[in-house]
Amino acid sequence: MLNELIERYSQYSDTELMEVYLNKSGYTNDARKALDIVIEKKGGIKSLTDRYDRIAEKEMEKARINNDATQLYQKGMTKNDINQRLTSEILSPDEIQQIIETTSAEIEVIKKDLEIKPSTIAGSILGGIIGGTLGGILWGLQIIYSGHIFYIFTIGLGIISYGVIKFFTKQSKSNIVVFIITILSVIYALILGFYIYRLFGYHGPDKYS
Repeated sequence: MLNELIERYSQYSDTELMEVYLNKSGYTNDARKALDIVIEKKGGIKSLTDRYDRIAEKEMEKARINNDATQLYQKGMTKNDINQRLTSEILSPDEIQQIIETTSAEIEVIKKDLEIKPSTIAGSILGGIIGGTLGGILWGLQIIYSGHIFYIFTIGLGIISYGVIKFFTKQSKSNIVVFIITILSVIYALILGFYIYRLFGYHGPDKYS
């Protein structure tokens, strides 16, 4: 058991080892003993702590660069301008550039998702009609065959409508058009479902009694 733990901890990164060390009071005696052995093999707790601190410092610096790059992008600066503007005593120029590239890609994805294009409107309307019709049919059948109205099913209607709209637009509910048309599609589905029930399944006022 001890040897298995030693082998397992030997494969841990410095960050993982430090996390285990900081919480070792909740581990078994064998686990603590194995941890101490592995830490000693890697230079002792002081060496591990120094490496962990450097890792933590680097991660904090990456977060700072990412935050600064995001703010500069939002001000309309280009990648080249941002790359010249941001400096670090901890990160290399290549690491900074990589963060800027990643941040740029993420922001462009968000912008594309929020953009209202003709395809957004057309796709949302088409998806809303198809999703609402499909949901409305299922909603009507649910009422007919169960004899009860389960309003929790409206969550399913929302999922159906949103899923179809997203399929056509390739944009998420963060887009205001997608969001609004999804709500309208659900309302349409509810109305259609009641209409289908009235047309094919209604048998008078005692239906739900």
